[in-house]
Amino acid sequence: MREGDLDHLIFYALQSTRFTTLPSLEPALSAKALVDGLSDGERETFLRTSEAPRERIPGPVRSRMTAFMRALDSSTSDARVAYFRALVRATFPKRSARERALLGEYLRAMRFLYEKEFVAQRSARAAEAVEELYRSRGLSTDTAVEAGYLVYLGLGVIKSLESDRRIRRVLIVGPGLDLAPRTALLELAPPESYQPWAVMDALLALGLSRTDDLEMVGADINPRVVDHLRRSRTEPPTLTLVSGIREDENVKLSPEYRDYFARLGRAVGDAAQDAEGANGTLHKTVRIRQAAAGSLRAERLDVVTERLDGPAFDLVIATNILPYFDDVELMLALGNIAGMLAPGGVFLHNEPRPLVGDVTAAIGLPFEQSRQAVIATVRNAPGPLVDSVWLHRKKG
Repeated sequence: MREGDLDHLIFYALQSTRFTTLPSLEPALSAKALVDGLSDGERETFLRTSEAPRERIPGPVRSRMTAFMRALDSSTSDARVAYFRALVRATFPKRSARERALLGEYLRAMRFLYEKEFVAQRSARAAEAVEELYRSRGLSTDTAVEAGYLVYLGLGVIKSLESDRRIRRVLIVGPGLDLAPRTALLELAPPESYQPWAVMDALLALGLSRTDDLEMVGADINPRVVDHLRRSRTEPPTLTLVSGIREDENVKLSPEYRDYFARLGRAVGDAAQDAEGANGTLHKTVRIRQAAAGSLRAERLDVVTERLDGPAFDLVIATNILPYFDDVELMLALGNIAGMLAPGGVFLHNEPRPLVGDVTAAIGLPFEQSRQAVIATVRNAPGPLVDSVWLHRKKG
């Protein structure tokens, strides 16, 4: 978890335009520039240990890191800087050692990116190589609007199969926080957690739930995410929603995804008129209503080793978190998820690993349905940008 937070810090320090006028640096390209500047021996050591001479770190990176350190020491109230200020002070209490320590974190983060983008992609089994890397990296708090579309399609399947189904208790495992993604950092608004509101919006819009008897729990291993969601219950946020994929002459958002984005937020808040955002993105704001905010609570949970006490859940959602688990951790997490589901309850996820099907079948949570979500088409690409959602139902 600590490494995941520090990954976001590095991505922010490389990309943000809030604390410096220095040009932004794309993290993967920064990783390549670093490795290209190493000697053969230094490169071999770096790829094995994440260690490299600090003087080999590109000058633009060191300049941005110095500016970032000044921002951490300033009195700015920027929400992301404040988040990272607290993280750095807790992780590296000795002020004189912080800049060197953060440069070490830069090296660690760049090693992962270089292996993912420039080593694993050349492997004969690239997808499996990338999956293996994710199981050893820090836990990301990343979240994106596109994940809500995937869940919306899955919930639509439930509605089509059982038109009179009522979902009253919902668990979202790892809702995350839009802190500082690896690419396309957007600083239009403070960090926000989108998934609880997107799931709630979909449940209400599809007629699967009612606000007056819905209880949604956002459960995250990161205490800072939990604290953020708890504040949202009494201080309903105004969400700034921006599509993570940008349209251009080669990339076109699917009509279905555009339609989803246009409707998003209407059931839980007051949405401003949709607009085309900067650089080909979709953009809108949604002010969450107090009635919807009152349906959300937050708990700290390590789903690999823990279960929440209390009544069982009708629906458990876990998107973009299962790839971080190795096979043993995955089996433990699935067992805990099954234990928190009520008989007939649904588990919704987007993890393609075959082991998921084997384990869920063995523990009474068999696969039932799947859908593929086409988010965008890409000219001259082998196929569109897609994700898939799987639904399992607990035997009762």
